[in-house]
Amino acid sequence: MPNIQVLPQELADKIAAGEVAERPSAVVKELVENSIDAGASSIEVEIRKGGIEYIRVSDNGCGIEASQVETAFLRHATSKLRSIDDLYSIGTMGFRGEALSSICAVANVEVITKTAETEEGVLLRLERGSVCERETIACGDGTVMVVENLFENIPARMKFLKKNSTEAGYVADVLGRIALSRPDIAFTYICDDKEVFSTSGDGKLQNVVLKLYGVEHAKAVIPVDYTEDNVRIAGVIGKPEIARGNRSRQTLFVNKRYIKSNAASKVVAEGYRNSIMVGKFPFFVLNIEIAPECVDVNVHPAKTEIKFSNESRIYEILYHAVANGVSGGGAKVISAEKTADNNSTPTRSASENTPKKTYTPSLGTYSTGREERVSPKLVREYLDSVIPKNEPENKAETAKTDSGMVYSDFNFLDEELPPDKVLTVREEDEPSEISAPESEEKEKYAPPSVPPRAVGQIFDTYVLCQCGEEFWMIDQHAAHERARFERLKTDYYSKQRMSQMLLSPIILKLDFSEAQTVLSNLDAYRSFGFDIEDFGSGSIIVNATPYIGSEAEIRDLVLEIAEALGEMSRYSIADFEERLLDMIACKYAVKANRKLNAAEIQEVIDTVIRLESDGIKTCPHGRPIKIVFTKTEIEKLFKRRL
Repeated sequence: MPNIQVLPQELADKIAAGEVAERPSAVVKELVENSIDAGASSIEVEIRKGGIEYIRVSDNGCGIEASQVETAFLRHATSKLRSIDDLYSIGTMGFRGEALSSICAVANVEVITKTAETEEGVLLRLERGSVCERETIACGDGTVMVVENLFENIPARMKFLKKNSTEAGYVADVLGRIALSRPDIAFTYICDDKEVFSTSGDGKLQNVVLKLYGVEHAKAVIPVDYTEDNVRIAGVIGKPEIARGNRSRQTLFVNKRYIKSNAASKVVAEGYRNSIMVGKFPFFVLNIEIAPECVDVNVHPAKTEIKFSNESRIYEILYHAVANGVSGGGAKVISAEKTADNNSTPTRSASENTPKKTYTPSLGTYSTGREERVSPKLVREYLDSVIPKNEPENKAETAKTDSGMVYSDFNFLDEELPPDKVLTVREEDEPSEISAPESEEKEKYAPPSVPPRAVGQIFDTYVLCQCGEEFWMIDQHAAHERARFERLKTDYYSKQRMSQMLLSPIILKLDFSEAQTVLSNLDAYRSFGFDIEDFGSGSIIVNATPYIGSEAEIRDLVLEIAEALGEMSRYSIADFEERLLDMIACKYAVKANRKLNAAEIQEVIDTVIRLESDGIKTCPHGRPIKIVFTKTEIEKLFKRRL
């Protein structure tokens, strides 16, 4: 049997560092949380090469006493706990005393610190956990932590890190969420000598949303301030129009500590029921304020997972807060006495919508439920940072394809159908913008020989027609999507040009991590018909796309492709390419709930016939394009035939 032995301290430190300092963003999180606990009102974070080469966190907090600087780097050395009882009522961000010692075990660290009571500060340098230099220096109040050459002594850890731009995006994400939790603190983030964002520290959450996500989001948030049974839900939720295709812009705090909770995300989504489209996820930044003794934060090394003493009740209150905000209610207070007699959901009348505030929370500066305007000055500053001083050079005088076809908002097969030939339509049909091709593909796109007769459209989604002894119900989106998918696939694999130049290039404001993902994959975007350039300050400029659509549609498509690129390793190359082509086809395809004119209805029918001539009967997702009822089946339904 192997002998049991105590691990050497150096090995034990590296094991612990693997839990606390798993990547540069985790190091930034721990250092920034220490700055918050030190009472800082201004925090600046600077990184280089994704934080692997260099991280600097500067604050104007209380500093560390000269006699305790070395002690701060010992394992389990902390100023935030004194007894076991303190562990069950934690009010600080950090408390374990592991962060600094763990970081020192895998990097070179330098600290400069000074308290307000002393005239001089202290500079301390450590290499892999050992002090190599200490001196007295002149400096301002507060603390500066510099971390260099992260994981240099653990090459195995380095190979699990991602590209510098990706790691920098993770840092931006972590710092952005911390900034949302503390709008009363001014944060600045600098990456490779460029300022990514800075917040004012004026205490207004909407101004932080403006800095991180742009004007569109800042103007489309609803303040939430809801109190029930001494649990306060405060922050902002987004209006349905800024819902996204993923959960990347959902942020939840408990006592200003960022947590990850799929359950909470589903509860918030339930509060939006019947308000947003299926497959879309609402924007929110919410803080659950609860007595510290009712929550256990000592569950996970990264402190992003917690436990509530009464989880179901907390999520019930969260649902009430969101549903109230979505329905237009202001601040709400429902006391414990009002709900003590029964366990049913309390009824809320319109008169309760009057903004009130029942108690002053111990943390934070969120809204009391009144509508707050975004600072006009900050809006101007933001727009100055992301909008060019001069109009960008137009890369195309007209939005045309190689064939010369001008694209409209809606044409079924516009790339395939140059304007010199129009499909034959019935006499009763109205004029249509749809046009048929010339020359080489004339035969392919000639009106089908099958004689269907258009009946109409129901629910602005399904096209009806009679074809001989059959009655067809066609899903207009599925039919158009599959037609576009087949065309795009042919162009892509034959290396034909897919791009369509935009008449006016579109500037898209993304968050830093999203922008980095896009800019790191420009070749992939180019292969699918995009022409994208970096525009600075987390913005990109789109000059060409695979199809012409609204700015919102193009933004959604760019981000959906970015998300797919992040999951590329899960698919074979062929499956991945077809997945992206389907995304483009789906965005381009006519949507459900779109009323079609007579010519467009006929083109849907003709499209289905052409697809079926190639043996295609489903959309790219496998759903049927049409459902068929025979005359016999219909007569049986009406009991005309047994």
